[in-house]
Amino acid sequence: MKRVFRRARVTAGLGALALTAGLAATAPAASAGTGYQPSAADFANCPKLPSGASSLLWNCLAIVITGGEMKLGGLTQQITKPITIPVAVGLQDWKIQLRTPDGGFRSDPLDVPPEALPLPLPGVTAQVEQAGDIAPGKLLIPDVLPIKIKVNSLLFGNDCYIGSDAEPIALKPGLGDLGLATVNGQFVIKTTISDKTFAVPAAKNCSLLTGVLNNLTKLPSPSGANSATLNTVIRVKNYAFGEDTKSFAKDQGIH
Repeated sequence: MKRVFRRARVTAGLGALALTAGLAATAPAASAGTGYQPSAADFANCPKLPSGASSLLWNCLAIVITGGEMKLGGLTQQITKPITIPVAVGLQDWKIQLRTPDGGFRSDPLDVPPEALPLPLPGVTAQVEQAGDIAPGKLLIPDVLPIKIKVNSLLFGNDCYIGSDAEPIALKPGLGDLGLATVNGQFVIKTTISDKTFAVPAAKNCSLLTGVLNNLTKLPSPSGANSATLNTVIRVKNYAFGEDTKSFAKDQGIH
């Protein structure tokens, strides 16, 4: 049983670590960061386990984007607040499974400075949201992480999105520069992740200004014209034993 447990932790870890690669990286992120500090809040939205799951065979990975930027067509968005993506990975019915929170993940609103827009519009914010299910790929590594961007502004109405569940911004996996570190005395797995292969669809449902917004931001934007470069930390909590980042990293050969 001990061998099965260890194997489940290691395999689950590989799948969930690779999920972070779907966010994007190998070059240094452009922003100074968000002032992120590890806390219990990182695990506040860990997904519920499936019925009958053994908690000791499941880990919650808090994947926290702590800085960087995304370039979507003519729009460049700095990561000014931490974005946490909680993912549960574990063994169920002798198969490794991946779960995300009900309704998907959603960031807090990120301020969009007027100077980052083609026109200096005040009071614009953006939210990163999950767009549909995240499916495991090869060896349980997701081939794609689908997201959409909600643009909040009085001018654009309440349902203005770049990307959708039907037509997401599909970030491709690619992970590098993994290392174990401490932040404020807490163990974290640090990495920088990036992607330049994804396409960005046109904005939709942005009131009568939808066409204007797309023209100004050069959307839709083809693969190769967009980029994401993001600083990321990962913390791990076993559903039975609690915080387990250091042991998890050791299992993965991360130092």
